[in-house]
Amino acid sequence: MTRQRLIRTMLTALLLAPWAATHAADRPVALILDTDMSGDADDAGALALLHALADRGECRLLATIVNRKDQTNASAAAVDAINTYYGRPDLPIGTDKRGPTDLQRSSAYTRALRDEFPNDVGPDDRAPDALAVYRTVLAAQPDGSVTICSVGALSNLAELLRREPELVRTKVRRLVVMGGEFPDSKRPETNVRTHREAARLVAAQWPGEIIWHGFEVGRALITGERLKQTPRKNPVRRAYELRQHAGRPSIEGGQPSYDQAAALFAVRGAQPEFWETVAAGRVRVDAEGLTIWQPDAAANHAYVKLRGDPRRLADAIEALMIAPPCRQIAVESK
Repeated sequence: MTRQRLIRTMLTALLLAPWAATHAADRPVALILDTDMSGDADDAGALALLHALADRGECRLLATIVNRKDQTNASAAAVDAINTYYGRPDLPIGTDKRGPTDLQRSSAYTRALRDEFPNDVGPDDRAPDALAVYRTVLAAQPDGSVTICSVGALSNLAELLRREPELVRTKVRRLVVMGGEFPDSKRPETNVRTHREAARLVAAQWPGEIIWHGFEVGRALITGERLKQTPRKNPVRRAYELRQHAGRPSIEGGQPSYDQAAALFAVRGAQPEFWETVAAGRVRVDAEGLTIWQPDAAANHAYVKLRGDPRRLADAIEALMIAPPCRQIAVESK
């Protein structure tokens, strides 16, 4: 680590210490992660970050749900491998059986996580159904208590909204979506494009608050290289070794942190040193998958913008990504 980076990391830790001390005793955020654990490794990074926050008592992971039908049929197993590594092997996992309408592909890392690390959920097409997991988990929570963090296609959320609108209305406090580009997108962002119909439905009809994290946010936050400091038995490290970014492994220099940024916001909210929130509006998704911000004082959507030096937030994210598990189960790799 360079001297400059070390100094930034130490300053970030000092900056976050008062926040952690103030909020440690607060009720942890009850959170469901809806992830497309498939193409990019930032899904693995986001799940690592959430486990670190759960270890610190800042959130309570309720379920980890897969929203992309990857052609490897191993996305759920990759999620389970990460959950197991962090000592939570029994977290409910559900999968989207029908998959997105576009961008279907094979992951560079999910089969390796399935084959090289302990997991037992089985192939995606035989895992519990995403909607069934949502129904069970949400029904067991107090009203207005659940945060959903969506870092992929919105297919599961659209199905949940169609089939169980009352559960959404009564149980979900906030939806944080990594998707789109703001204030207006110049081309369809991947998570929106992957299932345009689902994105349009959620944007238009979701009854509660939505916080949108656009493509431009995570693009400025480069993380992942410090995963070299973690053990080789860490499946998140393995994902970054296998996923390519800019013609090289993501672990060699890092990659954008689209999903980690949304996951951190879902737990810690709009920390003023990192975020500016633009509210009083609504996101519209057009037929091509473009996102358009429309001011509306009566609407409950918002989007976020970075505040300050992005490297400070990237350092805070990466520190959580590489944090060792607090409750790791003693199991050997396959």
